[in-house]
Amino acid sequence: MLQRISEDIVSWQIKKNLLKDDQRALYLYAYEVLINQIINIVVAVFIAVIMRAPMPVFVFLASYIPLRSYCGGYHARTNGVCTVVSAILILIVCLLEKYIVGTVALILPIAGFLISGILIFKFAPVPDRNKLLDEEETSRYRSKSRQFWLMEVIVGAIFWFVNMRVCVVLAISHMLLSVMLVYGVLKISKVK
Repeated sequence: MLQRISEDIVSWQIKKNLLKDDQRALYLYAYEVLINQIINIVVAVFIAVIMRAPMPVFVFLASYIPLRSYCGGYHARTNGVCTVVSAILILIVCLLEKYIVGTVALILPIAGFLISGILIFKFAPVPDRNKLLDEEETSRYRSKSRQFWLMEVIVGAIFWFVNMRVCVVLAISHMLLSVMLVYGVLKISKVK
């Protein structure tokens, strides 16, 4: 469906001489990614409203998206599956944020940041058949994933003292990222 919408938009823009036909494939891909991102954001906002959890959703997206972009891991085969998986992850964050309290809320950030750090330093970036990386990209993504991880851990440490709920959401985000990372590694090892 996204392909068809993208095709209609690109065809209309080419017809109006806004785009050149020789780069149709690039425009189709760009519009498909853009539309998918818009759908994912609308779904995230919907979940935030329904669950009355704007902070967990915002913190999750703000921490997970940049780190995931460089770490790689599991990639869905279709945009629809990607949207469903993203929605499930957001629901998990909202539910866990509400129920993780007390001692667990104090221990989770330490464990979450430590586990995610070990996995990111060992495996990231994890390529996928949809996103292959050459040596230069692998080196750059590895460096960026470690930098983002460290930056988010520092932010998490600050929030440990300022707002523990934000720190807990950051830790949950890192744990979910770790799951996606390991799943991607396992998926690649099955192919080899």
